[in-house]
Amino acid sequence: MELVQFYSMLVVQLVSVLAGAGCLSVYLVSHRRGFLYAFWAFLFYFLDATLVFQDAFIALMMDVPDEGVYLVARSLASIISGSGIFVSFWLLACDFAGEKRTALVFTPPTVFVAASLMSLLLDQTQPENRFVFYAIRAVLFLWTLAFLGMRYFSTADTTERQRMRRHKAFYIALWILGIGFFAEDAYFFLIAPPEGSALSLFSAERNYLEELLMLVCAGAACRSAYKALSLRYEQPPVREDERVESIINDNLALYGSRHKLSKREQEVLRLVLLGVDNQNIASTMGVAASTAKVHVHNILRKTGHANRQDLIQDFWSTW
Repeated sequence: MELVQFYSMLVVQLVSVLAGAGCLSVYLVSHRRGFLYAFWAFLFYFLDATLVFQDAFIALMMDVPDEGVYLVARSLASIISGSGIFVSFWLLACDFAGEKRTALVFTPPTVFVAASLMSLLLDQTQPENRFVFYAIRAVLFLWTLAFLGMRYFSTADTTERQRMRRHKAFYIALWILGIGFFAEDAYFFLIAPPEGSALSLFSAERNYLEELLMLVCAGAACRSAYKALSLRYEQPPVREDERVESIINDNLALYGSRHKLSKREQEVLRLVLLGVDNQNIASTMGVAASTAKVHVHNILRKTGHANRQDLIQDFWSTW
């Protein structure tokens, strides 16, 4: 059984590295912030899983005279890794929802770190106190999911709701696994704590449903990374590429809504994204070249970009 535990942890770490590498690749190509946040989440989860190996290594190879002191030191490392994981997920959710209010974006991470540090004032050798420490992680993750749910029900933008509805199955799975890893901590710390030292590959410090949650997120991230990398971000899409046109059509209304573009400006933007110059935009839309130029200028002004290339890159960085 120990061997199964060992290799399952290696699989979790390997998948975290692969998912993080895929997300970083997409970010370097497209500058989509969501993939950067996902990269940091998977990187820190790799480090978080390493702490479990550290526990087992110390238990086998070293003499720990004061387990309480060790648990406090380990908890500080867990706060760093946990912040990297769950704060990154929170920032990813804010980016996905287009949330830009500074107070709302930074308050949950600040509360998470402060609450985690305060929990260290409790005796960390007591199972109930270890539960409090790890429950703070689950609360931040569940708050992230609740925030997305509230955003879905509160928005009046039908385009935004349709976009979010496409991820319904994934969202429900995250709720189930999020509640599950909270319940698993409650069971192993409060109801049936494992016998022996906390410094073990079998200890309650390891949460299996949290690992499954990360594997599910890694699978979704890899799938999104594959789709994003296939769009040939560096070169403007060609008009004959039906797949690219389909993606543009799916995201155009969302992008136009966020930047308050008129229907006419969205039509012009679509042609800009397909690499059409002002003269051909005018011919396609049946307007004067000067009118097409004005539309493009207004789009750049509303979106806050100096040129077409910045505009195109910003569009492809929008979920």
